[in-house]
Order: sequence, then structure tokens, then C-alpha cells
Amino acid sequence: MNLKVKLWIENKNRNLIFGDGKNLILQYIDSTGSISETANKLSMSEDNILKHLRILEDNNSSEMVLKIQGLKKDSKASYVLTPEARMVLQTYQIYQYDINKFAQEKFKEIFKDFI
Repeated sequence: MNLKVKLWIENKNRNLIFGDGKNLILQYIDSTGSISETANKLSMSEDNILKHLRILEDNNSSEMVLKIQGLKKDSKASYVLTPEARMVLQTYQIYQYDINKFAQEKFKEIFKDFI
């Protein structure tokens, strides 16, 4: 037997504002600097990626991603996470790790006779 834990954060209206999906979006934007590459890696449309970013920004009252225009006229823009986005990402990942670790320990303790 193996325990799985799913973690997400809702606003006061019970709307999802952060979870594994938005966590991955921020990670891919951070590593690629690209909305289109992030969309391709996650099999999502760029519009859908932008929609998720808007949800984050609306619920955090701050920008999550900054667009940096290339120096040359024809160069593509790149995207970087704001310090606030990095804090959200890091805090979520630490919290997720702690919750999973605690849940696994309790699972083994409670179900020790069954596993």
C-alpha cells in the first residue's frame, strides 16, 4: 500500500488558487523563460497558461511573472518570476514536502498491521 496526498490552496470562495498545476507552470517558466515552451511541456495552450497566471496574480495582489522584451527588434520576449512568485513557489514546495512526510509517517503508524 502507498499513500498519496494531494495538496491545493483555495481562496475564501473555495476557488482553487494554487496547487500542483500552477506549481509546475511557475517551475517551467522559471527554467525556460518562455510561456510557449511551458505550454508545450504541459500540453496546454498559451492562453491557458496566462489564465492560470492571472488567477495567481488576482489572488496575491502582485505580479508573478515579468515579461522582458529582447534587445533586438525581432527577438522574443522572455519571462522571469518575481520575488513574490519565487516565495510562493518555495513556500508551497516546503509545505508540500512537510505534509507528505507527516502523512507517510502517520500512515505507517496507523496502518502498520495492514502493510
